[in-house]
Amino acid sequence: MEEAILQPFEFEINENFLVEGVGLVVSGIIKTGVVVVNKQCLLGPDKLKNFKGVVVKSIHVNRVARTEAYAGELVCLCLKSVKANEKLVRKDIRRGMVVIDNQGKPEPVIQFEAEMQVLHHSTTIKPHYEGVLHCGTIQQTVVLDEIYGNEQVLRNEDRGLVKFSFKYRPEFVKEGETILLREGKTKIIGTITKIISDNK
Repeated sequence: MEEAILQPFEFEINENFLVEGVGLVVSGIIKTGVVVVNKQCLLGPDKLKNFKGVVVKSIHVNRVARTEAYAGELVCLCLKSVKANEKLVRKDIRRGMVVIDNQGKPEPVIQFEAEMQVLHHSTTIKPHYEGVLHCGTIQQTVVLDEIYGNEQVLRNEDRGLVKFSFKYRPEFVKEGETILLREGKTKIIGTITKIISDNK
């Protein structure tokens, strides 16, 4: 846990609320790093792959106000835009978005490669297969673009390297993260091995 605390701040949004007299509040778990009141962060990505500058107005852990919180804690953060003339709109905030350090340029992901193992599937998995991907608080349909190797198929208990695309919108995922695909009784587990950048 000490190692996680020393990493840049990253918070996964699970739910969001509009609290009268307070503003927009998001709840979730801090994956890495530390957050303090008045910290400037980035919120996103939205459907256009953008991140928005926000400020943490307040922090609550178990309904108790705190000035800081750490990796592993379940917290509620009250956010406001860094732009005085801009308000955060609840409908623009969704489960699976993140609040992260405003250092660097985060890259929203559409395509990625992953090493997968089929735990249960009754038939053959081929390119164009679709399933719901779970990664942290992210839940979104992905399309299997390519299966690397000679056969281009995966069967029950097979392992393989594949390329996926998010179907509806970009997400913030990173190499090394664990993912789970579910569709009916199908269960496929894996690890993201490569992010495919739009800039390459």
